[in-house]
Amino acid sequence: MSSRPLGRLGALVAATVVLAACSSAATPAPTAAPTKAPASAAASVAPTATPLPGTKTFSIAFTNAGISSAPMMAAIDSMNQAGYKIDMPIIEASELVTQGVASGQFAAGSGANNSSMAAVEKGANIRLVISRVKNEWSVYATNAIKDCAGLDGKKLAIHSEGAVSTAMLKNWIATKCPQAKPNYLVIAGSDNRLAAMLANQIEASPVELGDAVTLDIKASDRYHLIANFGADLPDLQVTSVYFNTVWAAANPGSVLDFVKAMLATYKKVDGNNAYLKEVSQKFVPNTLNKDTVDAAVKKYIDLKMFPTDGGITDKNLTYSAKFFGPAPDGIGATAKLMAVSSFADTTFLNLALAAK
Repeated sequence: MSSRPLGRLGALVAATVVLAACSSAATPAPTAAPTKAPASAAASVAPTATPLPGTKTFSIAFTNAGISSAPMMAAIDSMNQAGYKIDMPIIEASELVTQGVASGQFAAGSGANNSSMAAVEKGANIRLVISRVKNEWSVYATNAIKDCAGLDGKKLAIHSEGAVSTAMLKNWIATKCPQAKPNYLVIAGSDNRLAAMLANQIEASPVELGDAVTLDIKASDRYHLIANFGADLPDLQVTSVYFNTVWAAANPGSVLDFVKAMLATYKKVDGNNAYLKEVSQKFVPNTLNKDTVDAAVKKYIDLKMFPTDGGITDKNLTYSAKFFGPAPDGIGATAKLMAVSSFADTTFLNLALAAK
């Protein structure tokens, strides 16, 4: 699917046609939406019919509410202030968010792209529409662990088996030190793994950017960086927002409003340390370290982690499909190489960018 901006009428028609085509009976339909795109959805894109139809009440679920989630939560809050009633349930495992969106429990979710792509391969009605944050993951270990091979037999904490950080971690180990057999422990949440590291309870873990900054400032005498996935895999799309396609076909206006709100928030965040700190303190205060929050916010801003163009393109989605696809080019999260159009839809992002 092309990521080029479309003309208004052509794009609006494409949005409904594509989403209707993506809808199928592979998974249960959302409880608040019909099993296929209604005739009114198609009619709503006629030249004289604006705005696009949509409900103002729905849920968007996600995992790991940290600094990387704050702009998304701020975008949803801005929609709620404008009349929407969007719930934001936080689910520990990315796999459960994906299942909830596929079944229609949630209209949308944000989590690991490998989990959502694997679900699509099995028939799930979901498509990602915008990036939530660029690749921010790195691996820290005790100073006694010098490299990948040093992880053998060590307590290595992960978020969950299906998390994208776990996928990158295990791919890195399989590539760099296949003989190493770490002792994997599941501790959901990068902030919780950070706490475990500061308490000397684990020996290594993948962590989000903000928690990496905290380790550098507060525990560099005990922990150090041994892998930087953000630097090594900058084109990999790891965390996006995806919608149930049946729900989206019935509510294209709601999806478009969401994407517009995300882009508007990313624009506010861009180059604005104070704003990112403000929304982080408002929406994810329990995950922030007061002594290091300024440095963490600065890092996110300096690295431009929140893409003002929405982040997803045919090029980086194709790269991501190969990375998560089968060997020898991929890590095997999906059994076959996924076509971009099967798991992503850039239509709404193109519409939102064209409307700016």
